[in-house]
Amino acid sequence: MDNRLYPSGKQIIPTSWIETMPTNSDMVEVISGDSSQKYISLLNLFRAYPTIAKLPFTETAYTASGAISGVSCVALNKLTPKLQMTIAAPEPGWLLAIYQKDAGTAAHTVTLTAGTFNGTNKIATFNAQNKGLVLLGVSATRFLIVANVGTVTFSGT
Repeated sequence: MDNRLYPSGKQIIPTSWIETMPTNSDMVEVISGDSSQKYISLLNLFRAYPTIAKLPFTETAYTASGAISGVSCVALNKLTPKLQMTIAAPEPGWLLAIYQKDAGTAAHTVTLTAGTFNGTNKIATFNAQNKGLVLLGVSATRFLIVANVGTVTFSGT
């Protein structure tokens, strides 16, 4: 096995490569959909998505139906009856994680009152523990699905 391809040490990234005090001119490497490498400065990233400052994720547990707003990590946590949550609209730059914390199968729903999750559907259904979505708001009417863990289902137009 080639050690250059498969590091065997405990620290894969050399300490000298880790940025502990980022500046606005530092760049972040991104991979585009066509696999091309591009870069964005931290300054431009935070200008484009000012709400990214809502990080780090602080879990907000919901035990009653209602509106999701101003949070970064939603835990749906009620066995029965099912929770029926709404989000008024995506916000550009809003990084949002939603997951089912309880062990029930009541089929909690999260409905966008403006916009869609995937270009077509506005309702996400969570019907088992630890199913979840990681979403990034890309406009006032659209979330980008970064991850769908455990196959959250979508419906409703």
